[in-house]
Amino acid sequence: MNTLRDDLHALAEQAPAVDLAAQAVRGARRRRATRLTVVAAAVTCLIAGGGAVLLQQVRPAPPVVLAPPETKVLPLPAKGVGPVEQAYRPGCRSAAEACAERAWRIATRDGDTYELGKEAKGPLEVTADGRRIAYYSSKQRGIVVRDLASGKTWKAPLKQPAEDFAVEYALRLSPNGLRFVVSGWGGRREPNKLVDVERGTVTDLKRGWWPVSVSDGSGPVVLAKPYDMTSQVWVLGHDPITIQDFTYYYSALAPDGRTLARLGQTVDRDRQPMVRLDGSIVIFDAIGGGRETRIPISGISEGLAPSQLGNWLNATEVTVLAVPDVPRGPVSVVYAVDVRTGKSRELFALREDGRNVVPGLVH
Repeated sequence: MNTLRDDLHALAEQAPAVDLAAQAVRGARRRRATRLTVVAAAVTCLIAGGGAVLLQQVRPAPPVVLAPPETKVLPLPAKGVGPVEQAYRPGCRSAAEACAERAWRIATRDGDTYELGKEAKGPLEVTADGRRIAYYSSKQRGIVVRDLASGKTWKAPLKQPAEDFAVEYALRLSPNGLRFVVSGWGGRREPNKLVDVERGTVTDLKRGWWPVSVSDGSGPVVLAKPYDMTSQVWVLGHDPITIQDFTYYYSALAPDGRTLARLGQTVDRDRQPMVRLDGSIVIFDAIGGGRETRIPISGISEGLAPSQLGNWLNATEVTVLAVPDVPRGPVSVVYAVDVRTGKSRELFALREDGRNVVPGLVH
């Protein structure tokens, strides 16, 4: 049986190629190349129309620089911040720059962009409704939950060193953010804990089980463990079920408390990669198992492919992140997909720089 870390590394190799930071660099290069082409064409026309005299007049003129508009970024105020559309850490501007030291930014649905303080250098997640954020505070040495409108904060009853987040980790929030699972693998400690901020409790979970979904209060907690060609899904308090896919591309738990969605895939031992996503969504019972429903996803823009699932917007729609299916592809977009029909509608596009966090996304 593979370890979870091995499985995740293998799946990372199979996932659609997308590097948001690299996209930003490529975009800058494309803009620079366009500017150079415009300048070169202007010089050629001047030479043809008036010879060396006109060319001498062009040389001292300053180059035309078509810089993209700067995003106005403000410090995160103590309160009064609207719901988050997405959060991101800007990408590096040079190879020598320390990307990990760049501050997190949050972009609200109202169009405002704020930057967090320097103490929030570790993981950051956003509740599905965008109203609360959870981040690792180097000052508090633990996870802090913050309500953006009121400014109220809660400190998790679990001290953690920064090294827990210097390796692979997962931070899965409940809808109100006050209950979460924090997991890590590849480091010295490899924690896997269920934390209830309101009750002040910390519960150890079995190692090797990856967090999929956490409910508020005493609601269901869903974990998963991929094997070689199958996976198990475990709603705590019930027996695990086995599904015939090696995957961790799950949605959060549906409003009915038992339905999960996952991205469909095909397996061919004679090709590389052997496992590929097939553009469908699969609905199944996470408690009882049994019959599954597979629906092709439609309405995704050309050049994009479903990559990750997230929270449910209502009883029938789940969020889907679609990423470029080839290098230098279009910008990644978040959609809402109807699990009955497979039809999708666009919600918003991701920013082209750094690491992005979509509220409620399971990753």
